Parts: sequence; C-alpha cells; structure tokens
Amino acid sequence: MKNSIANIILVLIVFFGGSGCGNKNIRTSIHFSLQDSALTKPVEIICVDDVYHLYYTYSIDGKSKKWGQVESKDLQHWNNVPMRIESATENNIKSILVDWSYLTKYSNEKPGLIAFCSNDDKSGELSLLFSHDNGLTWNEDSDVSILLDGLSDPIMDLKVFWNDNTQKWNMLVLSGYQVQFYSSDDLKEWEYVSRFGDDVYLKSGEWTSVDFFPMEVEKTGVIKWILTISADKGSPNEGSGVQYFVGDYDGFSYVSSHNKPKWIDHGSDIYQTVVLSDYYTVNKQPVLIGSIYNSIYQKFNLPDDAQTEFSLVRKLSLIEKFNDLYLIQQPTNLAESNSASNTFISGIELADQKQIEEKAQLPIKIDLKFNVDNRLYLGMAEVFGVKISNDNGQELIVGYQAERRYFFISDPSIQKNYPDTWDGFNYAPYVTNEPQVDMTLIIDQKSVELFAMEGLVGVSRKFVFEGDVVDFQFFGKNGSISLQEGKITELK
Repeated sequence: MKNSIANIILVLIVFFGGSGCGNKNIRTSIHFSLQDSALTKPVEIICVDDVYHLYYTYSIDGKSKKWGQVESKDLQHWNNVPMRIESATENNIKSILVDWSYLTKYSNEKPGLIAFCSNDDKSGELSLLFSHDNGLTWNEDSDVSILLDGLSDPIMDLKVFWNDNTQKWNMLVLSGYQVQFYSSDDLKEWEYVSRFGDDVYLKSGEWTSVDFFPMEVEKTGVIKWILTISADKGSPNEGSGVQYFVGDYDGFSYVSSHNKPKWIDHGSDIYQTVVLSDYYTVNKQPVLIGSIYNSIYQKFNLPDDAQTEFSLVRKLSLIEKFNDLYLIQQPTNLAESNSASNTFISGIELADQKQIEEKAQLPIKIDLKFNVDNRLYLGMAEVFGVKISNDNGQELIVGYQAERRYFFISDPSIQKNYPDTWDGFNYAPYVTNEPQVDMTLIIDQKSVELFAMEGLVGVSRKFVFEGDVVDFQFFGKNGSISLQEGKITELK
C-alpha cells in the first residue's frame, strides 16, 4: 500500500474447524452450507493433488463479507480448512488462480496460489495476495498495486487465468453491463484488449458474477469458450439467474454465436456459479457449483431461510442438439445411505384413479422414466410427475406438462398464501420428440433440483421442508402415462 497504513499489518485469522472444532460450522447435508453464517457466493473451485478446494464468501451479521475455504475428495463431503490472512485491509476476494507452470515469484516447491481482490472504494484498483501452502496462509504483496483503465462502474467480479496460446495472463472484469478483457505478461501491468456485452439481448437487474472456460464439443472435439454471467434479475422465471454464451476466443476478443442468452438453470434459484478452474490441466471433468438463492424472496417479503446453501456439484458437457450447442448438467455421484434400501418401480400405468404412493427420509434421489411414445394419440396424460408432501401440510409438485410442453416445479403454498406476489411456479419449455421423458430429482431439507432429458433441462428451487420424512405420489392427470422405471434412493 502507498499510504501510512502500509506499515500496519492487520492479521485476520479465520478458523473453520481447527483444533478441537471438528465440523461444527458445516451443516450436515448433501449440499454445502454453514450453521452459524450465511453463505453469499462461491468464489473459486480448484483441484490440487486430487483434493478439491472451494473458496467462498460468507456473512455473519448480514453486512460484512469474509472469505473461507473447505476441501473435499468427492465433491459432496466438505471439511473446514483454517486460513490465516495477512493483509493491510479487509479484501474483497474476486478470483483465485494456481500458478501451475511456476511463472511467478509466488511459486517455490509447489505451485503458488494467487488471489485478486478489489477495493470497493476505488474503481479499477486491485490488490494481490499469494499463498505458498495450498491456501492455509495468505500474504498481500504490498509491492503490487493494480489499476485497470477503462472502467466507469465498480468491479463486480473477476476471472484470471493463464492462456497457453498467447503465453499471457488473461483477465475478465465484470463491470456494469460489460465484460472487459485484459492481458498481462507479469500479473502487474494489464492492457485492455476488448469487451463483450454491447450486443447482449437481455440486460436486466445487476450483473454480479462472471466465469469463463473452454469446453470440447462432444463427438466433434471442437473447442468452444463458455462465458457465464449471473444477474440478480431477469431469469426465465423472475428473480436471479445465470445466463451463458457459447463462442470463440483468440486470447484477445470473444465472439459469441448468439446474443440471446441461454440459461444454466431455468429455475430462478441458481445464482453466481463457478466452474472448476483449469480442469483440463489437472485432468478432471468440468464441474459447476452455485448459490441457491433468489432475489424475488426479498422483493415480495416471502419466507426465506437466511442460511443459504450451495447447489449440488454438477458435471458439465457440451453437446450439439437442435442445430445449436448446449451445456448438459448432471449431478455428481452421490453417496447412498448405508441403512436404507432402494425402492424400485417399473411398468406401472398412472392415471387419475391410479397413483403410487411412497414414503422416504430426506435427502433422497428420484430417477424416473416415462413412456411418451403415444403422445400423438388421445388418452395420454396432460400432466405427469411426482407430488412431494409431509405431515405439516407442505407440498411441492414436480413434473412435465405434456399438452403445453414444459417441465415445472410448483409450490402451491405461495399461490395460496401470497396471491398478490409471485405464483411460485418455475417452468422450462421443452418440446420432445423422444419416446421417453426422464427426470432426476435431488431433494433435501432446503431445496429441490430437477435434471431432465439427460441433463439438457435443469430447474432448481429453494424449498424448506419441515422435518425429514416426506410422502411421494407419482401421478398422471387427465389421461394415463406409463412409468417405465422408477427408483427412490436415500442419500447420506
């Protein structure tokens, strides 16, 4: 730092876990959440020596933000990692990278970790922190003061990475309704090279986070670059959401194949996602994690649990379908409960007068396959799926509207108790010509995540269940539908 406070080092010691603390701050669930703090967003996920490290920000009092770290070997069970942060200021963490090629002074026996932090009071000013011990200790490099040109709005988010093709460091800066691209030889001096956002079709609310990564198109092997932008408004079902673009990047400018965004999730509750950094370098599959949050709850003063959780970690792939390119998402492998047996259903015809009821303990996974090969004939159910309820009168309905062609998650309690606010209905249009409709639901005490059509369609919803035991009713309405395969798995 250039001023007098440069001589005063404020030592911030953040312990999550630590000696004698165990995992008391992590809530037991298939989703990562904290018991005594409110998660705000994932910042970065990296993998070092086959261990995944998730960096995130959180708030204790609802105002000040801090950052923490957890680690996992299976992307489901997370352990606290104590961090010691030595810095002249409370830094607003934006991006973390690993110096895999030992290109900087921050690497010695192991690749160094480098964090970029913004100064909220000074537009375009960044500070740099580094770690020699896999993120246990962080120190600020007081000799580095980065000032970016060309910014008229505050920095909302960053993404920094090494580009092998250009042999330079690249930085994306999200500011206002623009993503600006910068290039550097040394991580200190940055040159503005281009921007993206002028021609984007949808600009609503505030753009709050960004990520950028290459992906190989399945079957063809063509490399495309995915740009994700989170916004607190404007999702297909109102509220928060994450839009993504597929395009080409030459190390200087990004050209998207489309200006109208596609959506990571058609539900309104997936927000501020990040993808495993440098997954190609560490020979891992690309995976994504985000916040389960929706700004609409605050807008209408709807009941909301302040203890935010993150989404399931999702495996990503990029496919060509309908003459376009789409991201496919599937949940990573989830550990099954040792004490519970799976429930299997097959070859059942569902109709108005014939439904199937089951009971299970949360968290659970439900896999369903319906035969829709007779959709052109009279008599097929207009709506089919599963109704989830409990003894406290709570109810959630998940399914497919075959007549109007969309997947949906419906919360009747919102429509009943808050009729003048929001209908509580999330849907994702999908016109199918396949003989089957498949759905995978992951349900725990705080959310429902739907993956349909082998991951092409995603709809997620925050929903707080009171109690662990729920009832399931598999149904077909206004006609009949064949449930070819069904499986209910209790998770741990």
